Amino acid sequence: MGEVFEARRADGAFEGRAAVKLLKRGMDSAAVLQRFAQERQALARLNHPNIARLLDAGASDTGLPYFVLEFVNGRPIDEAVRTLALDARLSLFLQLADAVAHAHRNLLVHRDLKPGNVLVDTEGLVKLLDFGIAKALDPLEGAATSGGAAEHHTTVGGVRPYTPHYASPEQVRGEPVSTSTDIYSLGVLLYQMLTGVRPTGRHATTPAEAARSVLEDEPTRPSQLKPFEAPDPQWLTTRKRLEGDLDNILLKALEKAPERRYASVDALAADVRNVLAGRPVSARSASPAYVRGKFVRRNRWAVLAGTLGGVGATSGLAAALLQGRGAAALGVVGLAGGLGLALFQGRQAAQARDDAQRQLAGVKDITTELVFRYGDAIQQIPGGARAQEAMLKQTVASLDVTLKLAPDDAELTVLVASALGRLAQIQGNPTFAGPERAAEAQATVTRALLLAARVWPHKRGDVRFVTQHLITLLTQANMLRNAKRVEDGLAVLATAAERSTETLAERLSDGDRAAVLELRGNVFTNLAHFNEHSGRPSLGRPEQALLHYAEAEAAFDALYGNPLLLAALNAATDPGSPAAEEWANHNLGNVCIGRALVHQKLGDYAAMKRDALAAIDKRRDNLRRNPTSAIWRQGLMFDSNYLAVALLRLGDNEAALAASQQAWDTVAERLNEEGPQALWLTTRGNFARQHARALAANGRHAAALPVFELAVQRAAAVLQEGDTEVARQDLATLQAEQAQSASSASAAASA
Repeated sequence: MGEVFEARRADGAFEGRAAVKLLKRGMDSAAVLQRFAQERQALARLNHPNIARLLDAGASDTGLPYFVLEFVNGRPIDEAVRTLALDARLSLFLQLADAVAHAHRNLLVHRDLKPGNVLVDTEGLVKLLDFGIAKALDPLEGAATSGGAAEHHTTVGGVRPYTPHYASPEQVRGEPVSTSTDIYSLGVLLYQMLTGVRPTGRHATTPAEAARSVLEDEPTRPSQLKPFEAPDPQWLTTRKRLEGDLDNILLKALEKAPERRYASVDALAADVRNVLAGRPVSARSASPAYVRGKFVRRNRWAVLAGTLGGVGATSGLAAALLQGRGAAALGVVGLAGGLGLALFQGRQAAQARDDAQRQLAGVKDITTELVFRYGDAIQQIPGGARAQEAMLKQTVASLDVTLKLAPDDAELTVLVASALGRLAQIQGNPTFAGPERAAEAQATVTRALLLAARVWPHKRGDVRFVTQHLITLLTQANMLRNAKRVEDGLAVLATAAERSTETLAERLSDGDRAAVLELRGNVFTNLAHFNEHSGRPSLGRPEQALLHYAEAEAAFDALYGNPLLLAALNAATDPGSPAAEEWANHNLGNVCIGRALVHQKLGDYAAMKRDALAAIDKRRDNLRRNPTSAIWRQGLMFDSNYLAVALLRLGDNEAALAASQQAWDTVAERLNEEGPQALWLTTRGNFARQHARALAANGRHAAALPVFELAVQRAAAVLQEGDTEVARQDLATLQAEQAQSASSASAAASA
């Protein structure tokens, strides 16, 4: 806008300094000064330690407007923070936020927040400059009539001044500005303070390119910036701190739509203070597609076939959620019954009815968060499953009161059906509930599905509802399988497949389509398992299982082969959780190894080898991406054992030993890390037969003998659990192989 000069007091009365901003010619000085005069009283109300005072204004001898401001001896805030720790940067930002909030409370919007207008003095005090100047320079603000009176209803053509890199989308479009405009610019500044770069337009070389980037480019998630993109010398440390809450705070402040940003600067500052204090932040909420995607990802372990463990929140986070908004949500849900009565008792009074409807809508929103978001975190604390079950039961009981009075309320029906579905997952999970609760779980899941069927024709495009509904169908199918009712379970899975097809025919966002495709792939994987699976009840239909594996693979390929859908999955992934590419490897690896086991059943060991190798390639790629993941390590361990089976059958003994050794070493590591847990002792016993046979096939009989002993012990335990002909033959075969290996070892020792 012009040049800034340091000025000293010339009359000798006292020593004083000021900053004089001399504006460029062409700023229409008369209009500028007239508008500034109108603003002077408002600006005089600004009395804040972090706002540089505006002292005076006038025109030079040549007619150029100037403003006189408090002199600040400092550096732009982006320079001042470069050597500071993250907490110190956030503290400086809070000074700035408090200054902007003070102005907003006095009905003033800055409009030009950028590093050059935010200085940090030598004592670490933030000083915000130029408040009111942007408004005084605005040719669309207070357009004067010929009589000098402002006519705000008159449309005026023109362009507002703005700084492209720090302007909000509405400023670039020339739309009216508001306090939300400053919130966006604060988001840009905070992003730059924490990463060293701007969120968009980092490669723009002209103002037009920078403005276009503000409108079109999505900000890079701060913690996902590469080291070469972030000049911050402390980037590796800072990056870890950004993951999660700070990522979400920045992205919320930088939403393109003003209504999706923080409602006020105070709300933004409160979240930053919560980060510093280690408390939960409001910015955890995001777009519906983001929340739906994260809901599916939180429940992956409940629906993925062949999975041994899960990825969840830490106990501390879960406890914080339980003590915070989760507990508050539960308290509000208890109001649902009373609100239902108010809704209908107020039928004769429009205002009462409208108030009740608004309150009920609030209850629905909070219940949605409780059911779809906070409940999962609660599971991670000691006794969490019981706590979640109690919360869900109370939620359902409260909402049931209103549902009886408003049976046609589709949103309410969806909430009750979804809460019941979550409840059934707990009641039917053998980890948390014994078989004696099977009847209770089945009653819960049956009611959940009856309610869902009632609203399905109208809600099949609501992916939040659809994803929970598909998971509920998977839950019921597996309950039926556990009860040896495999055919009935297959019928439920067929319904799930049909429902996923119907939803995919709707117009969906990328995030929604990705969520449904991922569940569809798992539905078909389960269909394959119900038809043929060596370790669980199945119908013994290997050929049909192969057809379902092909359908699962097609669903996963449609998802993971589409860059847009893959990006949508990554956008919905919690910080610290596996990336979508890792889930792609995991899901497709499960298909490959499941198919390999079907080929084993059919006696096609060449095909078994081919699919086992394909699965192992996926597992190894995951370990290259995430070498510390216990889940990916376990997948490689099991698949290596299956590969050893195929290779032994094909006579490739050397390769079989390498595969069995991989499995054997990994299970030994798990035993060493976690102690002699029953799971790993059983797994070692199962692996022992392949490893012993591979050692013997390579002439290493002495090494094979103790491994054979473990294999025999495991086979004897299986026989004790169920005296079957297969179990007796298996034990006899292993004992014969053990004796033969002992004889060969003895002969070698004698020689």
